[in-house]
Amino acid sequence: MDPTTGLLRRLAVWRDRDEGVAMMSAILMVLLMGALSTIILALVLSQVTPTQFARKNTRTIFAAEAGVEAALSQIRSAAAAPDFTGSVYGSLAALPCTLTGTVADSGGELRYDVRVSYYKENPAGRSDSWLAANVMSCRPVQQPAYARVVAEGYAEDLARLDATLGDRTLATVYQFKTTNTNIAGGRIYTFGDGFCLRADGITAGSNVTYVDKASCGEDDERELWLYDVDYMIKLASSTLPGSTPLCITGPPSTSSGTVRVTLETCKTGTARWNQLYSWEGGARWRGENTSITNYSSYCLSSGSTSGTGIAGRKLSVGTSCAGDSAWGSFNPDPAVGAGAASITTRQIVNYLEFGRCFDVTDTDVGKAFMIVYPCKQDPSGGTLLDWNHKWYYSEPAVGSPSLGPQQIYVLRSNSTSQKYCLQTPGAGGQYVTLTSACSTSAANQRWTRYQDTGNYGTSYTFVDHLGRCIGLGDKYNGSWSKIVVTSCTGGIDQKWNAPPLDVEASVGDYVEAYGG
Repeated sequence: MDPTTGLLRRLAVWRDRDEGVAMMSAILMVLLMGALSTIILALVLSQVTPTQFARKNTRTIFAAEAGVEAALSQIRSAAAAPDFTGSVYGSLAALPCTLTGTVADSGGELRYDVRVSYYKENPAGRSDSWLAANVMSCRPVQQPAYARVVAEGYAEDLARLDATLGDRTLATVYQFKTTNTNIAGGRIYTFGDGFCLRADGITAGSNVTYVDKASCGEDDERELWLYDVDYMIKLASSTLPGSTPLCITGPPSTSSGTVRVTLETCKTGTARWNQLYSWEGGARWRGENTSITNYSSYCLSSGSTSGTGIAGRKLSVGTSCAGDSAWGSFNPDPAVGAGAASITTRQIVNYLEFGRCFDVTDTDVGKAFMIVYPCKQDPSGGTLLDWNHKWYYSEPAVGSPSLGPQQIYVLRSNSTSQKYCLQTPGAGGQYVTLTSACSTSAANQRWTRYQDTGNYGTSYTFVDHLGRCIGLGDKYNGSWSKIVVTSCTGGIDQKWNAPPLDVEASVGDYVEAYGG
């Protein structure tokens, strides 16, 4: 064999060997790439669900936030019609309970469901059982202090994700802007509530007419009255900013007979004498003398001592003074006002019935109950105020929340030798009474006066030794609330000589809620 032939044979053998190695390498590479692809695919697939969840999770919290804002917008815009003063307050009937909506989003549809619950106390951080036990009805019939807004955000369902996964719930608490400032201006009804007083006009010189109760309420502008701190009875609408106050005026002189009253511009100085009126026993308003040093003999009435045919009569002033009779006695709404009554005049004014004061019923210290009665007055600024409206107690020092135990008492006929102390009944009773057997050691005569405690609910109350608060009960003669002791509720019917409470609106306590 020549050398060339041998070399070719050896090359052929080597080539066969190389082809086998290449085949094995190719197969190995295919297997390796396949395994790697499988691993990569598994890794990619394993991240699809978390990625979908994260994306949905981000979008649904946005939807929940939109739901919260929508609910807050409805709460803030729940307004009633303006009152006669032009002021606008909230409407309980317009408060939302639930709402749903959608949010525009390029990634697909976003939805929200919102539930709004109302509370008198702050629900932030409370347990589920507390929330369930203290929620108010929706829509509430009483003013709530807080709204708890719970909004759930939803996005479209995704193939690899459970329908509820990624949905988020946001809760927040809205504190209402509230005021319990008493709005002066109420109707003056006759004793027995058969009629009310309506001004014939809203200009000086107008008379005032007795109107059947069935028609009362048709004209706030001419029917609402204010018994002001200057002892004048004013047409409430005339006291608005920019208006000239109009006062019930008469008689023109001390020698006048019975004359119709007129509305005249309220006066100052000694000329105001025939516009000053004092509430007194017999449920009547009595005028002042010309020197403003004492009461006069003139009273407001229908101009006749007959109790029939009152409708259509004109309010008059004369020397005929009634005693709990429709022709010349009255039952003003508490909103008419308390005149100048206050702690300064030693009177105890209720905050709910803010034209009513502590009263020794019928000036009888032996009565089985005390009442709140339209606050009596002394325009002279002297000592003429009836003793049965002068109650002695001490307020806490400035900065101190309470003072007690102490006595609350009256001086019958303004005599220091006739001291009668207010006493609370036993555990089963409710009416407070008076006793001449005053004793600082008697538990049922020991009262604690709370002023500003830092919590309006517990402030401006009188509390007995059993922890009960003085409040309002049933009516005497169908008109005047009896004074009772009951469990302390924080209600304004249990607040006495109290200032108003003003709270600004706020939103806070955002939390992500689980399970609603």
